Amino acid sequence: MKINKDKSIGRVLFIVEGARTEFSLFRRIFCDVLGYEYIEKRRNNAKFFKNKNKSTSKVAVINTEGSNISSICDNNDYLDRIFEILISEYNFPVDNAAIYYIFDRDAKSNLNKQLIEKLIGQLKNAYENDNGERGGVLLLSYPSIEAYIVSNFIDDTYLMKFEIGDKVKEYITTQNKIIQLNKITAETIEKAANEMMKYFKSEEIDFCIDNIGQMNEEVFKRQETEYNKQKAYNLVSLLSIAFIDLGIIEE
Repeated sequence: MKINKDKSIGRVLFIVEGARTEFSLFRRIFCDVLGYEYIEKRRNNAKFFKNKNKSTSKVAVINTEGSNISSICDNNDYLDRIFEILISEYNFPVDNAAIYYIFDRDAKSNLNKQLIEKLIGQLKNAYENDNGERGGVLLLSYPSIEAYIVSNFIDDTYLMKFEIGDKVKEYITTQNKIIQLNKITAETIEKAANEMMKYFKSEEIDFCIDNIGQMNEEVFKRQETEYNKQKAYNLVSLLSIAFIDLGIIEE
């Protein structure tokens, strides 16, 4: 895996679960490491943030109204209002952007397994889904987005097992001299992608970037089986799939 800093990715929208960690992570990656234009809107902040970078690649990061994965399909206009502002005030054409939903598979906070399975089946293409529905890919982290941060610095993270995201945060605290979000670099982003690929290889799951939905379904099935046996997930984040899909990371 090799990062391509010169890749122009156009407009990309990340819709995230959390109100803090994901934003800090994406600012580090897209502002500091890659130098893209960057916009964010947090649900607990009335104002939008925009950096001063000028680039042909523009990334927007917003979160859903609530932290539960059910917020993706809530019947209200919260996301639509944000989309309208992105379009009208920031020249960000949402309907022509690649869209990625970044959520946790924490069995204690996202309890509805059937809903997650349904969303994985529906959200499988960044640009357009079945029946002409707006694009969007659901990418889970097991059990939380902190899995991605750990995989930037620790070898063989897919062999580690955690029940919930809070346990991963506790682990990061014990390794605070090694695992630091502000130390993420192009090289550590490559490492995180390679750590994810180790999981696919160990599980003998065919990695095909043209069929993200099927890969998602297979990973979810394997991880749920593991959780039922061990009451813990293998520490894996699928965030790197978005970077490979966009060409930021090349195989």
